[in-house]
Amino acid sequence: MTEPNHSTDPHPDHAGSGPEWPAPTDGTGDASVDAVLLRLADLPDMPVADHGEVYAGLHEDLAAALNEDVAGAPAGDTRP
Repeated sequence: MTEPNHSTDPHPDHAGSGPEWPAPTDGTGDASVDAVLLRLADLPDMPVADHGEVYAGLHEDLAAALNEDVAGAPAGDTRP
């Protein structure tokens, strides 16, 4: 008699191989956004429990980079 397989892995042949991370891109063309995105390369080596904190920090940094005026001043800044 065969033992039941209680695995929830839909691809048992790949068990233990980990997630497939996307290949790095050539960038977005925005240096401040690209600098933030480069930090994603560290995720595969980090414990999953730390990913949430990393993503939260990346989100904050991306929001700040995307809200900058093209001249480099924060959006809405009216100082001369």
